[in-house]
Amino acid sequence: MRKLIILPLAFLIQLLIYPVFAWDAVGHRITASIAFHFLNEESKTKLIQIIENHPRYIEDFRDAMPASVRRSSEQQQLNWLLGQAAYWPDLARGLPAADREKYNRPNWHYTDGAWNRGLAQMQGNQYIDINPFPDIGGETPSSITESDDAHNVSTALDYNTNLLANPDSDPAERAIALCWVLHLMGDIHQPLHTGSLYSENLFSTGDRGGNGISTNRGNLHSTWDSALREDGIQSSVEEILQLQEVSSTALAEAQNSDWDLWLSESRQLLLSQVYSEEMIEAISNADRGNSRLRNFDLSSEYIEQMKQSARQRLGLAGVRLALWFNTELP
Repeated sequence: MRKLIILPLAFLIQLLIYPVFAWDAVGHRITASIAFHFLNEESKTKLIQIIENHPRYIEDFRDAMPASVRRSSEQQQLNWLLGQAAYWPDLARGLPAADREKYNRPNWHYTDGAWNRGLAQMQGNQYIDINPFPDIGGETPSSITESDDAHNVSTALDYNTNLLANPDSDPAERAIALCWVLHLMGDIHQPLHTGSLYSENLFSTGDRGGNGISTNRGNLHSTWDSALREDGIQSSVEEILQLQEVSSTALAEAQNSDWDLWLSESRQLLLSQVYSEEMIEAISNADRGNSRLRNFDLSSEYIEQMKQSARQRLGLAGVRLALWFNTELP
């Protein structure tokens, strides 16, 4: 795939013991709305037909639709349904026990920072005063044929895109796969789901994708997840559609989908922007026992740059979703 932009097993265990989210409900609905903007009418029709076969369509979609949306146009209802589907894998965490066991897949939302494959040959881990861990060679997409084969965001995309693109798949399973494709194409564009920070002492087992670093806006991970929450969905979508990187020209120039490239982009962003020089220096000093690790007051400049990056990443995720739906759905 042509680049649309130019961007400057211990981890697994840790992530299983704390909540993992990538983008909040606002973020996933923004990506779905951007995708909706670029979908052709045939794709929209196919998607609504697929969603209606979801095994929890009544509870989690039809009955959850706000009254104001029910009174709106068919296009607005579909836009809402796509947003709900994009966020549904996070909703699955709170389902009753039996359904949660059936549908929740905690390890599908992220990847170990040392896991590499294809165009993602650079690790996503930030190492402070320690040697990098050995690379973990990733499986080929063609080898991911069962749900149990999928163990991170990339292999989960392998599995769910293959299932969704197969019209002979079980309709209910295909509807669930649609939710995961919408969700994971957003997740893989969130830099803190592609790696972690490690140091010799404080973070010998990692900072859990930024969850271990406190800021004046919550932990670093949740701060990035909710980067555009205050701006809201409509305002963010309007602003994103003005970005050159997510324009119709970018959509027309893209030739195919390669989530290994998207993973690499997110990792470049994580290593160049997410962990500031101030954070790295403070963590290094605290790790050597020279000081206690403090909460970080994120500057207005950091927040604005984070928001700009979030708009770019969420927008690209939406464009790439639309491209995939328009070209790969049978």
